[in-house]
Amino acid sequence: MQSPRIDALVLAAGRSLRAGGSNKLLLPWQDKVVVEHAVDAALLSHVTSVHVVSGHDQPSLQAVLNGRDLNWIHNSNYRSGISSSINAGVSQLSAEVDGVLLCLGDMPWVSERQINRLVDGFQPDSVRVACFGNRRGHPVLFPRAWFDKLMQLTGDDVARCLFDSLASAVVEVAMADDAVLRDVDHEGDLDMESDFRASA
Repeated sequence: MQSPRIDALVLAAGRSLRAGGSNKLLLPWQDKVVVEHAVDAALLSHVTSVHVVSGHDQPSLQAVLNGRDLNWIHNSNYRSGISSSINAGVSQLSAEVDGVLLCLGDMPWVSERQINRLVDGFQPDSVRVACFGNRRGHPVLFPRAWFDKLMQLTGDDVARCLFDSLASAVVEVAMADDAVLRDVDHEGDLDMESDFRASA
């Protein structure tokens, strides 16, 4: 039986307004910048292809990610919020794709092992979301059956966009640490180590 084709969308189009003017995706951390960690985790995982959805500061993102096997999708409507990046990305996926993994470019702690826990349990009728404790985080894996609903999302609140209208058939996949809950809003976030971190 052929393995399902799961593509990853790394959402990296935002303006980093809470970062005080700098692009948080380009902040240095552990010999890379933030977005490199997010993209490399996807590339090392079991997904079939990795797409980066860009918008704000696209040339700088392309420069730091140069040389990687990526497909670039530009979201010219990125000022409308994260839902516009989801729309732009999903609309460009091949008809052969069975599911899409939504990854956030500002989550450098997520590892390929955590991504694989989602991908390896793929079911065509279930949305699989990474969780730690009783909290839902990211990435989130959507089967093709949910693509039309993803295309109808509006707004900029990730949790509301993804779950308020998609509450049925959500499978929570427990992770061993809180990397799936942590994102970067300010440079200081990269200096803070969580009390909950453990091996994935």
